[in-house]
Amino acid sequence: GGAYNQPTYSPAAIERGLKTAEFADQLDAFLASEGALAWVRMSARDGGLLHGTGYQYQVGKTPKLAGLELAAEDYRRLARLALTDAPPTLELMSEVQFHDEDTKAYNIFAEIPGTGGTSQYVMAGAHLDSWAASDGATDNAAGSAVVMEAARILKTLGVRPKRTIRFALWSGEEQGILGSLAYVDRHLATRAPLTADSPYRDLTIQRTWRSRWPIQPREGHSDLVAYFNLDNGSGKIRGINAEGNVAAVPIFQEWLAPFASMGATSVSLRNSGGTDHVYMQTVGIPGYQFIQDPLDYGSRTHHTSIDSYERLKPEDLRQSAIIMASFLLNAANRDQPLPRMPVPTQPTPTDPFEYPAD
Repeated sequence: GGAYNQPTYSPAAIERGLKTAEFADQLDAFLASEGALAWVRMSARDGGLLHGTGYQYQVGKTPKLAGLELAAEDYRRLARLALTDAPPTLELMSEVQFHDEDTKAYNIFAEIPGTGGTSQYVMAGAHLDSWAASDGATDNAAGSAVVMEAARILKTLGVRPKRTIRFALWSGEEQGILGSLAYVDRHLATRAPLTADSPYRDLTIQRTWRSRWPIQPREGHSDLVAYFNLDNGSGKIRGINAEGNVAAVPIFQEWLAPFASMGATSVSLRNSGGTDHVYMQTVGIPGYQFIQDPLDYGSRTHHTSIDSYERLKPEDLRQSAIIMASFLLNAANRDQPLPRMPVPTQPTPTDPFEYPAD
C-alpha cells in the first residue's frame, strides 16, 4: 500500500543545504564571541532519555564551547524556574577530549571466494560504529552480529558460490555514512570534482556528494551485483525494500517465499535512507535495506542512553541471519546478475519557476 511520491529536484534547496552545512561551527563561534561559556539543549525524547550525537569531529575544528543535552523533564523544569523570582544557576562539569593520534576510521571486510571465474560479487553490510550514549546495541551491533552470523552460517555449510560473497562492517556511518561512501568513491563510482573556485571545497565529502554531476562509474561498478544492508534495530526481518527496482520484486518474492512461516513476506518498492546502501543507490548500484520489526527502535533505543545489550532479541537476530545468508547465496548463484537500475543522470528541476537560493 501507500501513495506514490513524485520525485522532486530542487537546485535552490540543495544550494541552501550546502550554505547551512557549517552552521554548527558558525553557531559555536558566535556563542563564544557573545561570551557564552557553554550551551544546553533539551532531549528530543521524554522519559529521561539522552542521546549521543555530534558532527564537529574534524582535526583543528574542535568546538570552543562545551555542549550538553539535558533530559526533557529536567530541562523543562529549569525553563519554568527561570521565570520565577529566583532563577536557578546551572553548574556544568565537562571532561571530554578528542583523540587525534589516529584520524582514520576502519572498515572490516571478509569474503567467501567465488568459484565461477568471474570478478562479480555480492555483499552484505552493517555499520560497526555507534554513538557513545550506551552500548549501541540496536544501532548497530545487531546488524553487525547478523552479518557475522550470516558469514558463519555460509562458511559452516561449506558453500562454493559462483560469485564471491563479501561481508562488510562499516565505520563512520554515524558521522555521515563515511565508511561505505569511501568504498563507493574508491571502487564503484565517483562524481565530478568541485571546481577550484567552489565555495564548498572545504566541506566534507558527504556534504557535496549527491549534488555533483555527472556520475563517473569506475572499473568495478558492474562487478557488485547486489548489496544487502541491515540497520534498523534488533527486530526480525519482515521483508525487503526494492528501492524502486520493479524488475527485482518478483525475484525477491521468490527468495522470501521459504521464510513466510518465519514472518518475512513483504517486498516493498519504497526507498529507504539514512544508512550504508544509500550512496550505492545514488550511483546505480543495487543496494537494498531489509524491512524489520520496529520494536521500540524509533521510539526509545535509536541513539539513546538505553540502547544497551538487553534490547537485543536473540530469536529475531537468528531469523535475520538465516534470511540474509539465503539472500546472499541466491544472489551469488543466480544465472544472471540481479537487474540493475540505470546510472542516474542529473534530473531536470521540478519547479521551473523556483527562485534561486540567493
